[in-house]
Amino acid sequence: MIIAIDGPSGTGKSTVARGVAKRLKFTFFDTGSMYRCLAWKVLGEKVDPADEKKVGDFMRHFSYEIRGGEERRYWVNGCDVTDLIRTQEISAVSSQIAVYPEVRKALVQIQRKFGMSCDAVFEGRDMGTVVFPHADLKIFLTARPDVRAIRRYKELLAKFPTMVDSIHYEQILEETIQRDKNDSTRALSPLKQARDAICIDTSNMSADEVIEKIVQMAPPRGGAFPKMKLFYHSIYSLARLFFKVFFGLRVYGLNHFKKGPGIIAANHVSNLDPPVLSISCPEEVHFLGKESLFRKPFLGWLIRKLNTHPVAGAAADLTTLKRMVQILNQGHKLIVFPEGSRSPDGQLQPHERGVAFLSQSAHCPIFPAYIQGTFQAWPRGKKFPRLCGKIACVFGSPISPFEFEGMSKKEAQEQIKKQCEISIQNLKMWLDNGAEGDPP
Repeated sequence: MIIAIDGPSGTGKSTVARGVAKRLKFTFFDTGSMYRCLAWKVLGEKVDPADEKKVGDFMRHFSYEIRGGEERRYWVNGCDVTDLIRTQEISAVSSQIAVYPEVRKALVQIQRKFGMSCDAVFEGRDMGTVVFPHADLKIFLTARPDVRAIRRYKELLAKFPTMVDSIHYEQILEETIQRDKNDSTRALSPLKQARDAICIDTSNMSADEVIEKIVQMAPPRGGAFPKMKLFYHSIYSLARLFFKVFFGLRVYGLNHFKKGPGIIAANHVSNLDPPVLSISCPEEVHFLGKESLFRKPFLGWLIRKLNTHPVAGAAADLTTLKRMVQILNQGHKLIVFPEGSRSPDGQLQPHERGVAFLSQSAHCPIFPAYIQGTFQAWPRGKKFPRLCGKIACVFGSPISPFEFEGMSKKEAQEQIKKQCEISIQNLKMWLDNGAEGDPP
């Protein structure tokens, strides 16, 4: 689960996010610290923060780590900088370099990789709009500029009591207003409230009050998947019972499933594959279907109820791909058969690149799956299935498109495609070898 907390500086994002993470036993990720750490390194290496190209080139030499448990420490290129990155100068420079595309691309990659690995609370300025558009809960904290400035003033006095003569409230207020302007008007990932974010004004609230309010709004951690619609669940249950009785359906690897949008990519050998795959998933899934099917009176009504979307062209058509991206961007799971067509002999076939394009375009993971036994039950060319045999479906570890950032689009798509092919091959081997232990 991901909780994204955005808002301008001085609204209490870090304190609140840390408190929410502690209450929910989530991991806290202070995204602002990454930009501050980079700013510290840029200044330390005497790189001009106004020179976008030099800062972008410098990213190759930047190494960032988080160490420790609840008391987190930030390390840059082997140096603990936790207590060095909270100055006004660092804040100003971090805001300045945060607008550079190369900087944001590299640091967003770190954030997304982290978000794939655990339940976490992320705080920043574009968590809910850019980094995690499908976060489970989005919060936008705000407060009046004068309130935020006085909070910052008191924080600096507490941290640096010997610098009382050089810390001025009026200057901090002016910098706060200017930073708000910079953050909200920048061309790349501007500070703004996500459409589905909940806005909380913290001007007259304590941190504990804000934390409590967010904790009360957090979705339940267990039973993570959305509740199925009644009609879908009824058909789902009947179909699952049918395949259990006649084919002894076995499902493995559900621990690999995560909430949110995703592409379920599987081998394709039989007309039984779509229903087997859909009833093996723990949540509702979506499909594509030929437009002609929707013109049949009862069938058209039924498949619409089962989340099938009409398409006019082939799966590789640009219009169809755009439709698929739209479905994923709405937060759904979409079943895709990357081989393109049913195998004539039941063997695995090479993948097309469309699944990689989808994953990149929708910024969502691929959940590889392997279906065993459907070819024997209903091979290509046979008019009717045989109501006997054994069918199994296994899900593998998700493939994140963010693992391939830094490559050209074409190269990344090729690598994602290869990884998907290898994952499905490994799942087949796992089943063939007796399905022992956790699936890969």
